[in-house]
Amino acid sequence: MNGFRVAHQDPIESPCTLRVDWENGPIIAECVITRTGVFRAAKTAFDKPTHHSGLQIQRILPAYESALRAMIAYYVERAMDEQRANARGLPATAAASFQTGKGTNFLRCDFIAGRWQRTQTTKADQPPEGFTISAEEEPDQVERLCSAYEKADGPGRKLIRTFAALSISKQEGIPTRRYTP
Repeated sequence: MNGFRVAHQDPIESPCTLRVDWENGPIIAECVITRTGVFRAAKTAFDKPTHHSGLQIQRILPAYESALRAMIAYYVERAMDEQRANARGLPATAAASFQTGKGTNFLRCDFIAGRWQRTQTTKADQPPEGFTISAEEEPDQVERLCSAYEKADGPGRKLIRTFAALSISKQEGIPTRRYTP
């Protein structure tokens, strides 16, 4: 209840205001930086390093405190559920979901000449540039994937295609752990 760890690429100054959009409402806290360290160094001259910083809460309004408590309770409960499930060799109940792509309807997203072409299909094959995912994915998730793919380098794009293929290739009825931060 007294701080956050944040990942960032651009420098942040202390003091700062942190805003988190949480399902139980926004969380807004005035914070000071207690530590900053390089988490991943830049690999090229055009790449930015990733930093992790510790922020200590200086002030949070009571209206936002209940959302913060709900968020902490959710992640603590989820972590405990994961530990119990791992110990028993069972899928966790809080973090488990059935695979969204076990049907036969897919969305093929081709990235051609810097533009996206989306096509409904029944074939699960991955395009050379772009990816194929379940047609049941939410439109905002599809937009996020497209944006991440555009910004990614070659290995990053390959990773997105690999995970897209895995998301629609599992045997029916096998629960997968799906972490949504």
